[in-house]
Amino acid sequence: MNKNIFGLAAGFAMGLLAVAWLRLQSDAEGLAGTLSGYATLIYIALTIAAAIGFIRAGVPFQRLGFGPKFRPLRFLALAAVGVGLLQLSGTLLGPVWEQIFGSGRNLARFADVSGSVSQLLLVLALSWSVAAFGEELAFRIVLMRGVAFALGDSRVAFAVALILQAIIFGLVHAYQGPAGIAGTATSGLIYGALTLAGRGSIWPAALAHGLNNTIGLLTLYAE
Repeated sequence: MNKNIFGLAAGFAMGLLAVAWLRLQSDAEGLAGTLSGYATLIYIALTIAAAIGFIRAGVPFQRLGFGPKFRPLRFLALAAVGVGLLQLSGTLLGPVWEQIFGSGRNLARFADVSGSVSQLLLVLALSWSVAAFGEELAFRIVLMRGVAFALGDSRVAFAVALILQAIIFGLVHAYQGPAGIAGTATSGLIYGALTLAGRGSIWPAALAHGLNNTIGLLTLYAE
């Protein structure tokens, strides 16, 4: 194990969890409530800092997920498979999480999308930038790659990294409630698998992420 790189990965993971906590403080008073409005900016800054730290420590990121040769048909096919798996997992596991936790995902923060074209377009733009590419860069490229490299860069290391990043990805979405954590962690496993199938490219998971979110937002808009 590379203790230096593992320390960087652990620090990045804790930073992401701190951002998740800040997102839950939107109604709190004082510093926490103020900082909650900057949670996304803090998350972006953490990702950039972690990427720089990993690169300086010698982690080969292949240009942060954009390095592998762009193969449009292969990546689109992987993204399509990913969207299918995401929709299937939501259909099959959604009721399970609701039964276990007593409620489904809390999507109240997206309530303004319902019936509003302007809000739909705004959230879609954020979804494709901050979520689809931003989260894939943070979790599937920086975090997963960093953890795997720290643990020896073997198949077992990538399996462990795949699971760890999915768990943290779920916890970062704690604002969606327990069912949201479980559902998002499951999605994290699928996005991670797409990244591995794409040989480290960000494109399959980012496209699947953006398309899946688009389907969800269009559903909310139509309600």
